[in-house]
Parts: sequence; structure tokens; C-alpha cells
Amino acid sequence: SLKQHQNLLPLVAHSAIHDSDSSYSVSTNITMALPKGMAQAAAAGTGLASAGTAWIDIQSGTFGNWVNVQLEKGGYEKVEDLSQDLCNGVRLIQTLEQCSGKSFKRYNKNPRMKVHAMENLTHAFDFMKEEGLTLVNIGPGDISDGNHKLILGLIWTIIYHYQISAVFKDAPAVHGKKGGVKDMLLQWVQSKIPEYNIKNFNTDWNDGRALCALVNAVGGEPWLLPNHREMMADSGKRNAQTAIDCAHDNLGIPKVLEAEDVVNPALDELSVMTYLSYFRSAQRVSTGDSESAEPVQEKAPEPEPEPVQEQAKEPEPEPAANSGLPAPWERPADWREYKGANLGGRCKIRVYCSSTTSSHVTRTNTERMMSLFERMKVHERPDFEPWVMVDLMDKPERDAVFEKAGTRTLPMLFVDDEFVGSFDEVMDLNEANELAKILEY
Repeated sequence: SLKQHQNLLPLVAHSAIHDSDSSYSVSTNITMALPKGMAQAAAAGTGLASAGTAWIDIQSGTFGNWVNVQLEKGGYEKVEDLSQDLCNGVRLIQTLEQCSGKSFKRYNKNPRMKVHAMENLTHAFDFMKEEGLTLVNIGPGDISDGNHKLILGLIWTIIYHYQISAVFKDAPAVHGKKGGVKDMLLQWVQSKIPEYNIKNFNTDWNDGRALCALVNAVGGEPWLLPNHREMMADSGKRNAQTAIDCAHDNLGIPKVLEAEDVVNPALDELSVMTYLSYFRSAQRVSTGDSESAEPVQEKAPEPEPEPVQEQAKEPEPEPAANSGLPAPWERPADWREYKGANLGGRCKIRVYCSSTTSSHVTRTNTERMMSLFERMKVHERPDFEPWVMVDLMDKPERDAVFEKAGTRTLPMLFVDDEFVGSFDEVMDLNEANELAKILEY
């Protein structure tokens, strides 16, 4: 478990919180870019109204699990203690890369001195500012020192920016109490399971039945948990575990929230919002198809990976000319003559895809391409960038990608800043044993 049993101050607690405030303060003077009213959510929903700190354990576990979901996508080492494992900046940078679909130009992947760790953290904070995340009176030093409550606040801001608000594109830009992302998520839940009369993101979920109902509603026919109404309210932990397992296996939703936390009277509102936001864009998949499901990753190796890796060592275009070149990721960015727009992908392997598409075909094709590259171990290469989400790019950058590709069909593969093909073309190349050669450019 990632829960940190420490006697810590609350994440958001200050006598200056008012209903009409446009932002909220905490005892350490940190102000986050959250909507109006989120102060009340943080104060009431996380159990701050009471003297207990159980919500801290819940939030630490959920946020730590969420970070690990991002790290696992890139094949990175997981965190065990948020207070300690982010202090050198490496895991924080890797998390930001996965969330944003953008790569840091450089950072120290093995910092041995504090000055190197501080450089990493400074790069991370500069990046967050460029991405539009607002953090006031929190800096690299707070993360380096392992300030647990500020680290929780930082992770929440990242989750809110890249995941929760991202699934509601029509949310008001202003930070208003009414009509914000929190209200939109609540209204969406109410529309899915009206019979449970959900009014909050904590106590209404304690018996686990509403969570089972939501899994059933999102999964559609054939129904996944049609007996949710007959479940016993006093079997909350069992109900919650059933829902979490079913959502993971059939909807591909990561297990960032634990069943024992769902039934806890101090259930953390921000943790629940983090988990439920996955449902907003989830779609039914066949068991074992979900890229995020543990069984899939357990079964990842298949018969052909090793031969593919061997083939990948053969230069494709000009064997005689390229045989003396260093590895692709060690070449200078001007190692050859390039044509067309510079998308910033020279000497890199990039896959452009969408995190918000409603197309089942696009989602399935993206998952299949991800699985293919995992089998080929492409994700372990230094020149492979995290999956680039076009819906998180600025419009001019996105248009430049589509123009150079000559298509808008996602996902699409670029190698050394050149368009290789969309899903069908990539699969055809793999069938013809040509893809591995292209990846060696």
C-alpha cells in the first residue's frame, strides 16, 4: 500500500476559506488553480472538518496509485512513498511526460547530488508553468524536502489539469462555484445512476452499490453487474471490490482507489473524483483487451518478440552507408537531410494519438499499436517518446502533424520526424517484417 501513516497537517485547511473566494488558501500559503467551491470540497470532502487524518492515508494511496499508472505506461519504476520518491525530480518529470505527451529535452536520470535533483525539480516546475498549471508559494525545495502535504497538493493539481478537467472540454473557463468540472462530473454520474440519488463524492459511495451501478451503466449490455440493487448495504467492502475488479477487467479502468477506502467514513472526495473521472471516457472492452489491465501486461510476451528485436538491428534504407552510424538516439539532429516541417521528432520514434476520442475503432487501434510496441520492446528504447496526445497540443502544432502526415487518422507513427503510417499501414509493415527495420532508421 502507498498510504503514508504520518501525523501530517491537512492538505487544505485555513480559517480564511470563504464561500465567495475565487481561490483558496492553506496554512502554508499555497494557492492552486482550482475552481471556486473546490475549497469547500477539499475541506469537507477530505474529512478536514474532523480532527482525523484518515483522509491523508486514502489520498496518499490513491494519488500514489495514479502516479504509478502514469509511470507504468512509460515502463518506469513505480513510487512507493510520494514523500521520498519524487524528491530528486526523476519520477515527477516522467509523470509529467506521460500526462502531457511531451518529452523533456534533457534531465538528469540518475542524480547523485542534491544540486542535480534541484535542477530536475526546477525543470519540472518550469514545465508546469508552461503547461498552464498554477502553483503559488510552492517550489522545488518543498518537493526536495519531502513536504508531504504540499506534494499531495501538487499531485492533485496535476491530476485535475491533465485528467479531470480534460474529460469535460465544455467546462467553463472561469473558476466559478456553479457549473464547474466538479458539478459536471456529479451531474454526469447522476444521469448514469439516477436511482442512487448521488449528491456528493464521499458518503454516498460508502456501501459500494452505487459504484457497482456505475460500472453496470457505463459497461452497457450485456450488463456487467445487473444485481447491484440486490447487494447488501452492510457488505460495502465486498461490493466495492467487485466494482473495482469489474471496472478494471471490462472497462480498462486502473485500480487507483482501494475497496477499503471506499467504505471508510473519511473517504477522500478528491480521490473519488480522480477515480470516477476514468469512467467518463471509458468504453466496454473484451476481457484482456485493456492495455491498462494487469492480466494483459502479465501476458505481454508473445512468440515473435525476440525475432523482431533481432530484425530491428538491420538498417533499412542504405545498409552500407548506415552501418557505421551510431545508434539512432546517439545521432545529431542534422545527421541527414530532412524535408518538410520540423515537428521536433528528429532521431525519435513518436506515436500521435488521442486521449479523448469517442471512436471505439480509434481507441482499439491505439491499444493494439501500444501492445505491438510493447512486444517489440520499443518503449524501452531511449529514442521512444511517450505517446503524444494531439488533443493536448496547440492547434498550430497539431495541424502541422496532420499536414505532414497527409491524413488525420489516428494513431499515426512518425520515425525520425517522417510519417510512416496510420494503424493499418503500421500493421501491414509489421506483417511484412519491415517495421522493425524502419524503427532502426
